[in-house]
Amino acid sequence: MNDQQVNQLLAAMAAQTAAMNRLAESNEALTAVIYQSMVAEENEAELPQHTYLSGKPRG
Repeated sequence: MNDQQVNQLLAAMAAQTAAMNRLAESNEALTAVIYQSMVAEENEAELPQHTYLSGKPRG
C-alpha cells in the first residue's frame, strides 16, 4: 500500500468513526427520551383518578 492509499484509508476510517459517534449520540438521546416518557407514564398511573364530589369519574 502506498502513502496515498494509506492516507485515503485513514480518512475513510476517520469519517466512519465520526459517523459511528453521531449514531451513538443519537441512540443515547433516543434512549433518554424513551426513558423519560416511560417515567412520565408511570407517574401518571400513580395519580388518583379525577372524580366529581359525588365520586363519579370525570371525563
